[in-house]
This record gives sequence, C-alpha cells and structure tokens, in this order.
Amino acid sequence: MSFPTDSETVVVHRGEGASVTAGGSRCIFKLTGRDTNDRFGLFELTMAPRAMGATPHTHHELIEIFYVLEGQVEFLTGDQRVIGRPGTLVSVPPETVHAFANTSDVTATMLLMFCPADAREKYFEDLAELTKDGRKPEHHEIGALMRRFDSELVEGISFP
Repeated sequence: MSFPTDSETVVVHRGEGASVTAGGSRCIFKLTGRDTNDRFGLFELTMAPRAMGATPHTHHELIEIFYVLEGQVEFLTGDQRVIGRPGTLVSVPPETVHAFANTSDVTATMLLMFCPADAREKYFEDLAELTKDGRKPEHHEIGALMRRFDSELVEGISFP
C-alpha cells in the first residue's frame, strides 16, 4: 500500500500536533486520515501512571499497532498478556480482542498506528469531551461512541 501522490509532505516535531486529554492520557495527533487519504494514522499517547488506556474491545476493519517509546504498558491481545517496554511493538489484527493500560508507577508513552485511519482523531476528541472535567461517562455512552468508530466493547474479560 502506498500513500496518495497528491498528499503534501507532513512534518511534525516533538511535542507538536493537535491534541486532546482524556482519562489521564494525552493524545497528540501526529498524522491523521486527512494527511494520508484515510489510509493510515499515527498518534502519540502519553499515559499517567496507573492510567487505563482502553478496556477490552475489538475492531471489525481496523488494524491497530502499538509501539512503546517510554515506560511500561500492559497489553491484552486475544488471550495473551504482554508487558511492553521501550521498543515493544504489538500489532492487533481486526476482530481480535485487545486492551491496554499503564500498570506501572511511571508515565508511559507509545505510538498508536491505525490502518485505515478511520477518523480516529474524532474518536479521541469525542472521548475527551465525554470525560471533560473528570466526568465518568456511563457504560452505554462509551459503547455508543465506540460503535461509531469501528469498535465494540467486549464484556466479561477482566483487565488489567
């Protein structure tokens, strides 16, 4: 797969990019679907110590790839639990149950990659709005948001 030839070169330096904060995590949009004709997205996620990243869920079309830059992130993928340290890559194919959390006492940073991009930035923007000012959204609100963006909550799995 190649990127469209009519796209402009995108340069985003450290700390740059539009961002949102939700649930103890800051997500910087480094490369969005608008930049790649919706083929690929790349976000930088910084998670506070002990922050939950995502509860168990699946995507029907989306491939999600995680790359740990700093700290430690615990992943669930299928029936496997993985402790990701700097340099760990986890690639999750469609229809695979997965979740992630910073289960350590230090800040963790990782890259999130999405194929296709699927307007993932809008998901994070809407999540930030739902959790604004420390609000804890209802389970059905999170489920409805996820369904709009190729995600389904998976019940009955304890994580972390």
